[in-house]
Amino acid sequence: MQKLIPTIYFYVLSAVGVVLFIIGLFNSIHYIVGVTAYDKYPLRYQGESRCAYMPKPVPIEGQKGSQSDGESKEECLKSLETERKSTKIDDLEKSIAFTTIGLLVFAIHFYFARHVHVN
Repeated sequence: MQKLIPTIYFYVLSAVGVVLFIIGLFNSIHYIVGVTAYDKYPLRYQGESRCAYMPKPVPIEGQKGSQSDGESKEECLKSLETERKSTKIDDLEKSIAFTTIGLLVFAIHFYFARHVHVN
């Protein structure tokens, strides 16, 4: 009866480790599909259509129009590529972190949960 609380603790943390591992596997699959199935890594929240409806800049009175419609769209496309690269790195980081941490938490706590009855 004295070892009941440590046993429950280690099994609960083992379950948490399994959940983290499953989330890591899900993120890994999401990353692999994003890299292999698409020409460009997909963005969240429909980021692809952001540059399609760029408004034309309104020139200020007395000032020359320094920015044309093409330049603002080019800047938008550059920012999309930067965001795409950042999203790809973030997704890879999450998949590695969740999988590794989940596996470590599960392995360590499950080992102790199985051996807490000894002694």
